[in-house]
Amino acid sequence: MPNAEKIKTVEELNGVFLKAKAAILANYQGIDAPELTQLRRHMRAQSVDFRVIKNTLARQAAKDTPFEMLDEQFKGPVSLVVSFEDPVAPAKALAEFAKSGATKSPTVLCGVVEGKMVSSEEVKALADLPSKEVLISTMLSVFNGPTTNFAGVFSSLLRKLVGTLDAVREKKASE
Repeated sequence: MPNAEKIKTVEELNGVFLKAKAAILANYQGIDAPELTQLRRHMRAQSVDFRVIKNTLARQAAKDTPFEMLDEQFKGPVSLVVSFEDPVAPAKALAEFAKSGATKSPTVLCGVVEGKMVSSEEVKALADLPSKEVLISTMLSVFNGPTTNFAGVFSSLLRKLVGTLDAVREKKASE
C-alpha cells in the first residue's frame, strides 16, 4: 500500500517529466557526499535540476509522459538531470562538471531530448555543441556572406566604370 509521501513524490516527478524538455539518467555511484553537494550546486548554477530518484517511483511517474521510454533504464543507483528550457543544458552541465576537476563525476547512461531517446554517446555529442547564441551568430554570418560579397563586387564594378570614364574624359581633354 503506497503511503502519502510516495504518492506525493510520484506526482511531483510526473510534473517534472511533463514540463521537462530534456532529461538525462546518470549513475552517481562512487561519488561521496561532499562531491555530490558540489555537483548539486553546479547543476543549480546551470539552471538544471539534479535529483537522486527511486527507480520504482520514477517508472510510475514516467507513465503517460514523453519520458516513458526510459522505463527499462531505471535500474541501479540512478540520478536524473533535467532541464525545463534548454534541451542541451543537462549534457553541457554534466560535461562541465566532469572538466571542473571533480575526482568522480556521474556516468551518463542515456536520456531523452525533446521526445527522442539518446544514448550516452549522443549525450556527449550534445555537450560538445556550441551554444545556441554561437550557432545563431554563425548562421547569420553565413547568410550575410553572399550579400556582402555582392556589395563588394558591385562597388568594384562601379569603381572600374568611374575610372574608365575618368580616363576617357582626360584623353578627350588632352586632345
